[in-house]
Amino acid sequence: MRRQALIFACVLVSSLVPVAGHAAQTQSVGAACQPDQLLKEMRWALGGGGWNGVAQTSAYGKATIAGLRGSARFDDDLLDGRYARRFEIAVMGSSAEVYDGTIAWAQDISGGVRPYDSPYARELTVTQAFLSRRGYFDPNPGAAIRCAGTRVEGGRAQIVLRVQPKRGSSADLAIDAQTHLLTSVSMRTSLDRSVVTYSDYRTLDGVVLPFSISGDGSDFTVTRYALRRRARNTDFARPAAPNNARMLGGAASTTVPMTLDGRQLLVWASIGGHAAMPFILDTGGHAILTTLAAKTLGVHASGAGSSGGAGAGTISTAYTRVKSIRIGAAELLDQPMLIIPYPYEFYERAQKTPIAGIIGLEFFERYATRLDYGDRTVTFTPLAGYRYRGAGDAVALTFETDPDLPMVVAAADGHPGLFGVDTGNAGHLILFFGYLNRTGLATRYASGPLVIGHATGGTNTSYLAKLREFTIGDRHLYGLETGFTHMKAGSFAAWTQAGNLGFAVLSHFIPTFDYANERLYLDSQRRATPFWENRSGISFEKNGPSAFDIIAVQPDGAAAKLGIVAGDRILVVNGRAVEYISGGDLTHIFGAAAGTNVRLRVAHRKALRDVVLVLR
Repeated sequence: MRRQALIFACVLVSSLVPVAGHAAQTQSVGAACQPDQLLKEMRWALGGGGWNGVAQTSAYGKATIAGLRGSARFDDDLLDGRYARRFEIAVMGSSAEVYDGTIAWAQDISGGVRPYDSPYARELTVTQAFLSRRGYFDPNPGAAIRCAGTRVEGGRAQIVLRVQPKRGSSADLAIDAQTHLLTSVSMRTSLDRSVVTYSDYRTLDGVVLPFSISGDGSDFTVTRYALRRRARNTDFARPAAPNNARMLGGAASTTVPMTLDGRQLLVWASIGGHAAMPFILDTGGHAILTTLAAKTLGVHASGAGSSGGAGAGTISTAYTRVKSIRIGAAELLDQPMLIIPYPYEFYERAQKTPIAGIIGLEFFERYATRLDYGDRTVTFTPLAGYRYRGAGDAVALTFETDPDLPMVVAAADGHPGLFGVDTGNAGHLILFFGYLNRTGLATRYASGPLVIGHATGGTNTSYLAKLREFTIGDRHLYGLETGFTHMKAGSFAAWTQAGNLGFAVLSHFIPTFDYANERLYLDSQRRATPFWENRSGISFEKNGPSAFDIIAVQPDGAAAKLGIVAGDRILVVNGRAVEYISGGDLTHIFGAAAGTNVRLRVAHRKALRDVVLVLR
């Protein structure tokens, strides 16, 4: 059930903007390509000696993101490579990414601040710093630079140079063959390829600067530049979080009930003072309302963007602002929320209050969050001054640009990797395609029953097998039912990460998330939490109130032996019409002990069949 990559955040990833595809085709380059000569020509085209003595550039202008307008400011330190990208967008609010010379800091539209410090995030920062200081113009650039091809785009020939800074990731610089001006920079990210384009070059004080910087879903039109002889340290300082979080009644912490609805972790939150509604609590998810919840609350949607998640596709988004988001005594003020038209199967709870959306990152950035799956409670404690006083294992957290998940180093069968810690993942431990191939686990666990999950952006698929051992910190879990995915799109295809762990792993502990100190504390659970493994052999979804649609059937499973096939519909379960049974309810029913009988009425083509399914 994830993942919300906000559109503005894409702009902030090393100043690059993801695009769905690049129309221009790169071709091989002959001996005529000489990187040193090309860079010399580009330097002179950009002003040559006019840059002498310029220590910082500051670009001010207008920005449009997801159809919403506002302002932006880009700062670059030409000596040390520090950079800052700041946005102020209507409805969304303020956001920033700032490299202070040591670490890159992200400030999302809620105002929360966190570092980008995973291994790959650090590589991206090194490269962005190299680009910010125009390191490719240095006589000794500290990078490998080679010709990567030629292409024609918009009827103009371009030459591509590939730059690989030491300890950084590679970047492709496209240079116009006639004007010698930089037209675009592209880099590989954890999920996609990112591109930023430059155009509308103009001369200012003897140097040539782009007045249009654009990419997919965002446009920055520069209205003025400031060229500074000295870099201003205050322009590259860590963003300051606004004072927009509080505890009502002076409470030191607040403990609220947790609902496990088909393994999905739900908490009840009040939006703008309205009656509380259930939300998925998601470590990496941004504040989101379903369109149904937005209508119930009477909030107005603005803008038009798109977002992705663990599914292979994208989904449309709009934005709104609310006066407050409150969970128990913990309250955030003046918050932006996305409005997403999630399908019925996302929010349905039969006769119970529908799921209203997702709450996560904004609260985790401000409150230490303790999840007691056994007691079904969540405790929020302000991070300011928070000190963990338990006896659990402390596991280091790190953060990457996309997705916005906290990550830990863990190991599957002894193979270490970076795993997203995802409280929004209501299913199995998931191992990703690239990691499976690198470690040989794809061969060791070659097959298993197909599982189809649901997430932002559509469905995701994996096959199940029992992993021998999973290690997180000093804790070892054995025989975990694990999903092995070969997805090539969505957050489950991140090549920089090994996998995604959620309820199946976290429910073995009492986890506490401390984003401020970048720690995940794992206390021993007091009461065991059942996983409700699906023993029916049926993958299902509820796309309307009157039936469960069967989307896959495990070969040789309990359902297959009864002749149930994909495309059939379940109308009655144990004598109850399914309009009274939610997807979460059916997960619990299908997760009962092996040997349990479940009576189903199934619509097969035009016939109705009453069958007894014996769980296995």
